[in-house]
Amino acid sequence: MTKNSQMDQDLVRALPLAAIQERLLNALEQSDDNGVADAIDLILSQGAYHGASDIHLEAWNDVLSLRYRLDGILQQVALIPREYQAKLGARIKVLADLVVYRKDVPQDGRIDSEKTSCSRPMRVSTVPTIRGEKTVIRLLGDSLDIYTLETLGFEPHITESLREIVARPTGTLLLTGPSSSGKTTTIYALLREMMALQSQTTNIVTIEDPVEYTLDRVAQIQVNPHVEFTFATALRAILRQDPEVIMVGEIRDYETARMAIQSGLTGHFVISTIHSGTAAGVFTRLLDMGIEPFLVASSVTGVLAQRLIRLNCPECARPYKPSPILLERFKDRKKTKPKFIQGAGCEACNRIGYRGRASIGELFQVSRDMAECILERPTTAQIHVHALKGGMETLANDGYNKAARGITTLEELVRVLPAEF
Repeated sequence: MTKNSQMDQDLVRALPLAAIQERLLNALEQSDDNGVADAIDLILSQGAYHGASDIHLEAWNDVLSLRYRLDGILQQVALIPREYQAKLGARIKVLADLVVYRKDVPQDGRIDSEKTSCSRPMRVSTVPTIRGEKTVIRLLGDSLDIYTLETLGFEPHITESLREIVARPTGTLLLTGPSSSGKTTTIYALLREMMALQSQTTNIVTIEDPVEYTLDRVAQIQVNPHVEFTFATALRAILRQDPEVIMVGEIRDYETARMAIQSGLTGHFVISTIHSGTAAGVFTRLLDMGIEPFLVASSVTGVLAQRLIRLNCPECARPYKPSPILLERFKDRKKTKPKFIQGAGCEACNRIGYRGRASIGELFQVSRDMAECILERPTTAQIHVHALKGGMETLANDGYNKAARGITTLEELVRVLPAEF
């Protein structure tokens, strides 16, 4: 078998992670320029086939490191001789329509799906470091990749409550959580749900940075801060476009927050994200930004705090006993009979023990009593206590229930939960 035929096969199937480095070096050793192109295609394709969300290429002291972010965790894939760094970086820039010779400034670009053998669009970011440029590639998808509410992994009561919230004609639904906690995926699932509920009668407009999935029958706007086209500017413009549903990618400042909250009061349904550790913390964050309590109380109909947890690999999961320290931390959770299991590591999960991810969440629905409480400018702790009295299930409880059923582990749960849980 020739090297070219071997490479052709590698581009259409998932290789074991341990085999990728050898294939890369074989491609780079080719005497012509096709070797670098084949190597980059192999890196991108294998990342897609393994389900990586991001691909990292970073120069270390004497090697170029290739890592995939699999199920939220960076996994070392290959160590490449530094002599290939410039050629590999240049090839990625060509694919992403970036300026090849500029290595002293950050650049952002996009690789269209037709430019790779895996047919996946990708977002490229390069930044200069003391050892040369670091490149991070985010693998995107299209509308066919969008999850439904049922497939996100939330407990049924959260799914049904979200469905009830988005069926309302007005209001504001806010999602919170750290980066890479699945907020964008949940929002797209909610938009798909709204499109299914209301057929073609709804005018849905999104403001994103960047647009990660393309949706049919949705007007998607990408902000461009370089020309002062910000979230606030775009939101102000689309309010003149007769929208019924508005999705704002992120609330970052007072002006965007004020317009989004007011829009939820004036005949629109608004979905957005805001950074906070917990669902209760969203309200104090809005108040601290300067939003009047009566606006928050009247407009916000629900807040969803979420995290992504890795799932036990079904091929190698075995019963195990968590450490006494972990059991002690969760001793006050629901008194269910636990069935703790943990992945031992196998070929199916690349010896990691986990395969796939699911969402856990705490959904805070704003009742009349809660709205009156917000008018008094309560602390985060007071809001949290009020929410618990109203029946809110916490992130920790939701996650523990999944661990007790053998879906994940307590170790994974501690990794993703807020420090104060």
